[in-house]
Amino acid sequence: MHTPRALRREAARLRQGKTEPRYKNLHSAEDLAAIYERTARRDEMFEQSVRDFKRIARDLARILEESPPELQKTMEAFVLQTMQSAEEQGPGSEAARRYRHVLRLAWLGYQRHFHKRRQRTPRPRRVQLAPDPSVEARYEEAAAELLTSPPSPEETVIAIPPQGSDSGRECLLMRIGTGKASWIGSFERGHTNVSIVSMLPDGKHLFVAAGGAGYVIHAKSRTLVETIGTEVVDAMQDDPLTLYVVFHNGTTLEAFGRTGRLWKTDTISSGGFRRMSLAPDALVGEARQPWPMGWARFSVKLATGEVEFDGRGGSAASDVSGVFTSS
Repeated sequence: MHTPRALRREAARLRQGKTEPRYKNLHSAEDLAAIYERTARRDEMFEQSVRDFKRIARDLARILEESPPELQKTMEAFVLQTMQSAEEQGPGSEAARRYRHVLRLAWLGYQRHFHKRRQRTPRPRRVQLAPDPSVEARYEEAAAELLTSPPSPEETVIAIPPQGSDSGRECLLMRIGTGKASWIGSFERGHTNVSIVSMLPDGKHLFVAAGGAGYVIHAKSRTLVETIGTEVVDAMQDDPLTLYVVFHNGTTLEAFGRTGRLWKTDTISSGGFRRMSLAPDALVGEARQPWPMGWARFSVKLATGEVEFDGRGGSAASDVSGVFTSS
């Protein structure tokens, strides 16, 4: 288990370019360094809170040992007051949390007072890095690295598309996933140099771009669901992991949500997008225009895929929703 000092040292090495993330599709060096530093701060705060908690418990035990005459009445009144406040304000309130802390402190104090422990107190359980275990699971399933040499003969390689259905284009070898659950795919590449692996918002399908060739893969069975173009140039997603947008050849956008494909725009750029960002209900950015030459600001409604340019009317997205479903 890494100590805060080790985490900060590794963050510094990442920023100095002395080491690189193993799974570059998940985090850049700067992002990973920031995660290490936040984790170090969190661990230090957690360890300090444990020390403070134990100190308070020891103080409480000493008070119990002294047993002043009015102690019992005072403590009973204090506990009763915190209990009444918790009942009035309801579960999840600050008063409810305070009441739970008072009970735990009292329990620890009495434990120290009446029991001489012979064994060492267990080390507090570490808090996991991801606040939601499902997020950590998504990272583990989508972690990927390009293989520069053939795998060992004992490892199975899954051909995508299946053998016999390819067009003869060169293939890329990727290891996807971590640990024993990892697998190797031989993906027929497309016509760009972009390779991406991400879990789609439904949590059941992976999106893989292999040299520009886009594939939707059923994560559990590792089977190809469909191919979505050969000129993928980028992708982006929102923080809640409810929307995933694929950029095709700098001309069209395709979005996936928790129910599968949401929409795909018609051609809205002559070759490039920039300054892309997600608003609460729209994807906004600038698209290259051939005439007058330059960049035009546009927005895409997340609910419908309708495209609107500044100063122009809207245009509907292609009706492609539901082409694949979450199984």
